[in-house]
Amino acid sequence: MEHKQIPEALLELQHAHRIIRNALAIMTPNQKRIWAEMNADDGCDGEGITRANEREAVIAKMQRGQP
Repeated sequence: MEHKQIPEALLELQHAHRIIRNALAIMTPNQKRIWAEMNADDGCDGEGITRANEREAVIAKMQRGQP
């Protein structure tokens, strides 16, 4: 990844993180369960429903300027 793309990618990741949190805030527990199952079926599950911990780790790494 080119250096000049890092800020744009970081901003996009931060926006995605906020959008996912907003979606979670309005979902019922059943909707969250269905979402988690879909994520698992697609092979993109993680520590939680939305991979928030993994995403936060990448955001922090990018903010420190690490690839």
